[in-house]
Amino acid sequence: MKVKTNFLGVEQMVEVGEEQIFAFEPGVGGFESLRRYALVTEADSAVEWLQSLDDADVCFALLDPFTLAPDYSFEMADVDVEALGMAEPTDVIVRGILTLHEDPRQITMNLVAPLVLCRRTHLARQVILQGVDYSMRYPVFTAIDAMDEAEEEHRLQASA
Repeated sequence: MKVKTNFLGVEQMVEVGEEQIFAFEPGVGGFESLRRYALVTEADSAVEWLQSLDDADVCFALLDPFTLAPDYSFEMADVDVEALGMAEPTDVIVRGILTLHEDPRQITMNLVAPLVLCRRTHLARQVILQGVDYSMRYPVFTAIDAMDEAEEEHRLQASA
């Protein structure tokens, strides 16, 4: 299926398969009337795109929060698990919405309201976490820098 997108102001068509389409019930915060989205991946990029099928101008940049915040975790309410039709842990895709910025060092990820998508049912929802100490504006490049420093330190210790 071809999907129209106006990502970054450039109109283009993107090919997506049925396995990439998810229905949000309820809709994503601020975009409640838009319910159908395609999860679009790019080769050689950790960033994924959630393109609205109802509005070509609505596209979210996403990232797997567990890659940047290794201690990130949360429990979903039973009502959310049931609504999504999740049966196995492997059914779940969790993504954080990125807030893009002209200066890449200013890009942030929302860890308080992750998107949870079910591979098996193709249902999805945005889960608002309560009572957590996560940031709505988690600095992506600060996390990457910290991971690079830890990796370098580990490499130095291993070679010593």
